Amino acid sequence: MKIAISSDSTCSISQKTAKEMGIYILPLNVIVDGKEYHDDITIHQDELNTMMRKGSKIQTSTPTPFEIENYFNKIFADGYDKIIHFTISSKLSSMFNLFTLTCKEKYGDKIEVIDSLGVCSFMGNLVRRAKRLADENQEFDKIVNEVKSYINTEEIYFIPESLTFLKNGGRVSPAVALIGNMFGIKPLLRFHDGEIIKHGTVRTYKKAFTEIISIIKEKNLDPKEYELHVVEFDAVEPANEISNMIEKELPEYTISKTPISINVCAHCGPGTVGLGYCKKWK
Repeated sequence: MKIAISSDSTCSISQKTAKEMGIYILPLNVIVDGKEYHDDITIHQDELNTMMRKGSKIQTSTPTPFEIENYFNKIFADGYDKIIHFTISSKLSSMFNLFTLTCKEKYGDKIEVIDSLGVCSFMGNLVRRAKRLADENQEFDKIVNEVKSYINTEEIYFIPESLTFLKNGGRVSPAVALIGNMFGIKPLLRFHDGEIIKHGTVRTYKKAFTEIISIIKEKNLDPKEYELHVVEFDAVEPANEISNMIEKELPEYTISKTPISINVCAHCGPGTVGLGYCKKWK
């Protein structure tokens, strides 16, 4: 049986890397001032950053059932018998429900839609592992079950540069955003169990980084079992700063740095940096 591995583009795997790996990435939509773009196809992170900093109106939308069917039909046309498809956390988007309903009606059991309960490179880890198992010719159900056993083993802390884009996306109220931006207060957001909750507030990236590293130390995670990920959107300097702090404070951990996917960037805004941990694959 030939099994294809697929994901929406919130997994932070580029189209170029996906082709090299032999996986499929469905580019999600971002709408800028009424014009629709496709992630890593007709818009890239630096372009979105420029648009957002100029004050453009940013929205996101889900694919239509026609786009979903067209996407999967092309994969089946490449000779695959079944598909395992990953979506961004169902607690952040309607993507999982949309794909589940569409695929069940159109393809029956030929497509397994998996709710990653994740975002960014943490979601990407699941995709990469599924591909490795498929390349090892593992059975369809075994791939699905093994990947699912790693879902929700991560925790991520995000610090956006400002509250403006969280306000635009309805994550915080206009009043809270106004006061926070006025006094330079940054929210420290925690991504856990597939959703984003407010952990606290800080005034500088450094204070946030110190707090996050302290949290990880307190958890006493086994570096043989867990790895760290730094993610960023137009926050190269803060990402380098926290990476340097990790090398000094937590040198025993493996660390990776990846950009935040465009669909997520549209909501958190430029200047966002995050640090999290997840289980390593055995």
